[in-house]
Amino acid sequence: MLAEVPALNDPSEPFSYTVDGETIVARWDIGKANQLHPGEVGELNTEFAVVVSFDEAKGTWKSKDHENTSGWSAGGGGLSWGTSMSSGKSASKGFSVSFGGGDGPKVTTWDTKRMKEPLFAFLEVHGWTKKRGLFG
Repeated sequence: MLAEVPALNDPSEPFSYTVDGETIVARWDIGKANQLHPGEVGELNTEFAVVVSFDEAKGTWKSKDHENTSGWSAGGGGLSWGTSMSSGKSASKGFSVSFGGGDGPKVTTWDTKRMKEPLFAFLEVHGWTKKRGLFG
């Protein structure tokens, strides 16, 4: 089944599926946004990933979500930077608009359900069952 994972990739989608050892990793680089405000410049980058692992003895799979956001800005107020990371079970949906770079506004939208649904359906078709636990 792992050899078939690359067939999930759709060039028209902004996310990809890869195999890493005995896990499947779905990754969405939601975007790098350059920010230009009067007297300030900066950058914001967000990536979302889902890692699926398997219990072959039970024929089950479980997933863990990872989100990483980092950025920086510089301007009249000084220099700032930061990062935030989270993992667990989550859903992420949103949009951002950034201006600058001479190309006009850049609008980015995402809904992690778009990335998860094809992967989870693929696992079902191949006979795997989602692991049920205390929280689902």
